[in-house]
Amino acid sequence: QRRAALSAKLAAKIRDLRFSASQNDRAAPARKQARLACGGDGSGGAGDVKDGATCAHHAVANIGELGRKAIDAPLKALMKITDEQSSADSAKVKCLRTSVGWFSSPACSLIYQVSKYVALFSSKGYAIGENFALWLAHKLKTTEQLAGDLIGHVEDLLAICGGRDYVFFLDAAVVDRFSQFESLYGYLLEEADLQAEAGGKLRKAIITGFESVYCMSAVRSMAIISEEWLWPCLRAIEPGPQAHILDVCPQLWPCVLAWLEEAAANPQAVIDGTLSLRARLEACGQRTTPLKPPTPAGERRAARAALDMQRIRASLAADAEQLQIVRDMLAGAFAAMAGGVRNHAAEFVGDGHLTVAKITPELRKAMDGVPITSVAAETMFARVKRRADRGGIARHDTRMGAVLAERDGTVEWLRDKPAGEKIWRLAARRWRKGSGSRTMQQEREIKGALKAPEREAKLEKKRGGRKKKAEELERLKGISLARKYSELKKMGNERLAEQLKFYKLIEKKTGFKTTGTGPEMRTQLQSLIFEKFGLGCNDLAEGDAGTDGRESDGLRRKGCRETVVGGGAKKKKAKRKRGWVYLNDWGWDPTDEFVIERLIGKMVADGGDVPGREGEEIAAGTVVYKG
Repeated sequence: QRRAALSAKLAAKIRDLRFSASQNDRAAPARKQARLACGGDGSGGAGDVKDGATCAHHAVANIGELGRKAIDAPLKALMKITDEQSSADSAKVKCLRTSVGWFSSPACSLIYQVSKYVALFSSKGYAIGENFALWLAHKLKTTEQLAGDLIGHVEDLLAICGGRDYVFFLDAAVVDRFSQFESLYGYLLEEADLQAEAGGKLRKAIITGFESVYCMSAVRSMAIISEEWLWPCLRAIEPGPQAHILDVCPQLWPCVLAWLEEAAANPQAVIDGTLSLRARLEACGQRTTPLKPPTPAGERRAARAALDMQRIRASLAADAEQLQIVRDMLAGAFAAMAGGVRNHAAEFVGDGHLTVAKITPELRKAMDGVPITSVAAETMFARVKRRADRGGIARHDTRMGAVLAERDGTVEWLRDKPAGEKIWRLAARRWRKGSGSRTMQQEREIKGALKAPEREAKLEKKRGGRKKKAEELERLKGISLARKYSELKKMGNERLAEQLKFYKLIEKKTGFKTTGTGPEMRTQLQSLIFEKFGLGCNDLAEGDAGTDGRESDGLRRKGCRETVVGGGAKKKKAKRKRGWVYLNDWGWDPTDEFVIERLIGKMVADGGDVPGREGEEIAAGTVVYKG
């Protein structure tokens, strides 16, 4: 009984526990749970607590991904890859959230294919990269004895696996090394001459990429981003376990943002290496060197990376066309990445709630235990996966217990206790009486029964919402749709909103709201009605804008309608004024100044010429003028 009472007391304490701060990967479900854990309502609104810090590794990955996409856009344009081809290919092969289909991301496709081709091991039991390794080893032993660091070292190419798509950036310079005729490119040409069967599709794709100046320009752009932006950031976000998050991120991200904005304006300075992010970070006290001293192998690899960058910069300096392509790609990439910093590190820049100006002793205390990155959690996931791979269908509680014991040093802790053996036997006995007494199937049945009511409630809510939405769509299909502007003057706000909902939900029109004031909704509906029914829908009297419910709202149209004069069969239009422009019975003085208040709606012209804009492609809409 005492044990049960103590357990209940501890359970209540755990249930009522509220964290002072949080950190997550910025995914919406994770952020919501973090706000709930910190005492918020999870709504994300004014009554909720503010979001915690973003994991710096996730921020770097997401910002880099935006840069990679910005490089892909002009690359596909240069390679004449259409949006239709890109969309069709994007779902074929995905790797680390990056589509490596040729039409969707040619540069990442090339990097991925080279990584796959030179692999020395495959989980499927084959690895054609061994053949290339043998060829290269013989070449370095005979004709290219002094070129080892310049054309070889397959081990420098990281496998495209793990949880960070910035591996593509890290591999870019090595792929450029292999694109040399003395390296993989020459080997693939020999294989093509031999008509070797192994890796035929990969071989053709890689040769195509190596021979494309546009594709290699994108690869070299990614190599420069890796050297000048990615590596400094990766060093800075791992300053050591003792570093406080508020001593790193509030200084790091504004510095990175300012550098990216300068780099977007002057990409040539980044190519030359004169605009240095490392120097900026060092000036604001951030780490730019490895946390641990490099091993001899690591030093040799760093020396090869330096040679790669020298070769890439020399290649760009010698080719003006390629240099301009890389400049354009880098300018777009850095601009997109600057926007990514404002989004993925919003709390640390601008008006964010964790900027340097807003750091207080209370905030520092609240965030004492917040890590800069989620490496610790990711490491736990990796350990669980390793245990699952090794243990096969081992019980989940056994597997998790082993992982936690390894992480917490439980065995060493028990060995240091005088009564360690007794404690261990007590824990084992309690487990056998608890979850250990049940099979995995019985555990699933118990947990499934506990989750069933919540699941049923959610299903009922979702299905009810879908049913209500379907009924609303059917109702909207049966409403009487206004075909004349004058009909809108007789409608109240509810009916006007109903008309707008028809266009948005049934006609799938976009770019407007279904709420607002009466004049706003009438003006928007005039645009939609005109687009659907044409010129005949305007039946308003002279001088009536039709935006109010009254017969005349006192507003005058900027143009003056041509009136009809005369009687009987001799009716004719009034004489046109000299110098005026006329269109569809409306005329205006081209020298008048028209002050536009806003544009509502949009439509594509039917191809006919508009006076003063002959031969141009016209996008039209409804214009609301001031006055």
